[in-house]
Amino acid sequence: MAPVAQSAIANLKKAGLSDIVYVPGEQAYEAREESYWSLTPRLHPWAIVQPRNTDEVSKAVKALVKTPGCNFAIRSGGHMSWVGAGNNIEDGITIDLGLMNKTTYNLETKIASLQPGSRWTNVYDYVEKHGVMVAGGREGLVGVGGLLTGGGLTFYTCRYGLGCDQVANYEVVLADGSIVEANSTTNPDLFRVLKGGHNNFGIITRFDMRTFEAKDVFDGDVVFSKAAANDVIDAYVDFSTYLAKNPDSHVLAIWFFMPKSEQHIINLVLTNLDGVENPKAFEKFMAIPGGQPNLKKKSIARKVSAFLLPSGRQSAWLTLTFKVDAQVMRKASAEFENMTEKLRKHIPDSNFNISMVFQPLLASWSQHSVARGGNILGLEQLSDDCVVLVTGLEVETVELLNEVATPALKEMFAEIEACAKSLDKLVDFLYLNYCDGSQNPLRTYGEENIKRMKEASAKYDPTGVFQERVPGGYKISKVK
Repeated sequence: MAPVAQSAIANLKKAGLSDIVYVPGEQAYEAREESYWSLTPRLHPWAIVQPRNTDEVSKAVKALVKTPGCNFAIRSGGHMSWVGAGNNIEDGITIDLGLMNKTTYNLETKIASLQPGSRWTNVYDYVEKHGVMVAGGREGLVGVGGLLTGGGLTFYTCRYGLGCDQVANYEVVLADGSIVEANSTTNPDLFRVLKGGHNNFGIITRFDMRTFEAKDVFDGDVVFSKAAANDVIDAYVDFSTYLAKNPDSHVLAIWFFMPKSEQHIINLVLTNLDGVENPKAFEKFMAIPGGQPNLKKKSIARKVSAFLLPSGRQSAWLTLTFKVDAQVMRKASAEFENMTEKLRKHIPDSNFNISMVFQPLLASWSQHSVARGGNILGLEQLSDDCVVLVTGLEVETVELLNEVATPALKEMFAEIEACAKSLDKLVDFLYLNYCDGSQNPLRTYGEENIKRMKEASAKYDPTGVFQERVPGGYKISKVK
């Protein structure tokens, strides 16, 4: 083990953290490495430290910062899947917040307090018992911290804005180990940049979130063959127009290729937020011939616990945003099929997953952020209703990922981007939680927000710990 690694581990133990420091070969260390959703970020750090509370996070930060040459990473759920995402590190120490996974609810203030290591499925299960709900993640294994620091698209974005817009207060450990609150009146500049500013300013140890009444949803899947693509796209465009005036539903349109399949399918995930069966919003989707519907009333906790993306493989994701447009969506559909065929030629047993998802991002939704003091993503710049496109790809080996899958994925996105640009439909916004390391989402937040983030970084982290010593993720210091 390198001398700096030995020094870092020794300093963590001197700080009184011996019983929560794990090194390679120990059962707890190996279990935490294996618990990452994807194989890609399992980087085997020098050690893992698992704080149980905010005070121990502070002690860990102080111990690592005072160790010259020691870099570190910060993990909540560990769902982001590219090397260098910031949730793990090869040459350094990982601060793993997985033991900080409690949720509490204050009946008087109607605030739910979430620790960063919680999974959304557990959060929903807890708050539903109190008759309330929060706007959070849509997949069972996604962690609280990563989703909210990246902005947070949710089931309820159409009604309440992004997940980060529901945060009323943050508890944060800064680079010097101090523990501060950030809200609209205390450290308001920090409060704003934490809403979408990623891991640039500190370690958030508690999210105090506004709640609203919990309702069962009418939800499920409608599965189509790929032949229905054009009809699905037309219905999706119509739904986006409807949603701007009627924020009562949520739709994910997913093109999906399963391992060893002959062809891909299209899976519509339809959710009415008020539990209305067969609502008007779904009519055009349900009228498409050949659909196989399976919808019923259920709780959000039940829905999310059953919605799990394929895991345990090498993964790559890419995203882009464009104005709602059927022609661009048809180009994406065609390029998805082209990429699938290319991968089938290079992976003869077709042992891979691809999912391409269309979801709305409407211009009017920024008003929810503005009403709550604003976030840092710059969505108020949007003048048109948009589509966020994300494609995730999973293969068996790192060689297939680097030599076959990732190049094919980038080629696909280059074609879609060129199409959108030629039609004046490309939008300069990247949703951080869907990006990979080749993309630069902070750059798309707008000049004024970039300035805000740089000023907050200089004020709250004057020595640049979260820019230099936490090298993973998207660094505001690197945005020109």
